[in-house]
Amino acid sequence: MMLEPLFACNLECAGCGKIQHPVDILRRRLSAEECFAAAEECGAPVVSIAGGEPLIHPDIDKIVTGLLERGRTVYLCSNALLLEKHLHRFKPSPKLILSIHLDGRQATHDRMVCREGVYKTAISAIKLAKSKGFT
Repeated sequence: MMLEPLFACNLECAGCGKIQHPVDILRRRLSAEECFAAAEECGAPVVSIAGGEPLIHPDIDKIVTGLLERGRTVYLCSNALLLEKHLHRFKPSPKLILSIHLDGRQATHDRMVCREGVYKTAISAIKLAKSKGFT
């Protein structure tokens, strides 16, 4: 199941349609309870949490933990800009996969996300997460 608890993002990537939504849509957030209900209704064993940028969601740790407690495997998709700041909110689990979006090597990735330095930030966050036992 693809779960999008928000559309807001901290990047404005070339070609991304989500950033063109009206502001009222970009400000919307699904509650943790709404996320759990969607997963229960769907019944899928795997939930991929995308967005926007899920780490912007104030309850993303509750959403991830709640889905894991309900037996789901969770892919938490992120551009990793906020990962180092928020990693302490999660515990490594064989059922939690951090899926970091990269568009190629440094020059290509930074060009595609329209911001210099994002690739280096993502690589640093990946290394930190791996050192703490995350997949």
